[in-house]
Amino acid sequence: MTIIISISQFRQNVSDYLQKVQQGHRVTLRDAKRDEIVASIVPEKRFDPEAYKAMLDRVAGTFSAKNHPEWRTKRQVIRWVEKSRAAAERTF
Repeated sequence: MTIIISISQFRQNVSDYLQKVQQGHRVTLRDAKRDEIVASIVPEKRFDPEAYKAMLDRVAGTFSAKNHPEWRTKRQVIRWVEKSRAAAERTF
C-alpha cells in the first residue's frame, strides 16, 4: 500500500511513517505547494528463504515436455525461439 503525505505531515510524525515503512508500506512525500512528488520511502527487500522455497514448490513442474512439446529437444527450443523472435519483428 502506498501512503501519500505532505512533507510537513511527515516531519510531524516521522516515527509513525517509518513504522509504516517497516510494516511493508511505501510512503511517498509530496510538496503540497508545488503539487509534485519529492521522494518515496520504500521498505528494504529482504530475502525470505521460506517464501522462496514455497514459491519453488508451487511452480515446480510448470514447464515440462508434456506442457510444451515444442521444447522437447535443444534444436526444437532454438527453432521455437527463432520463430517467436521473427513473429515479434524485433531488431537487435
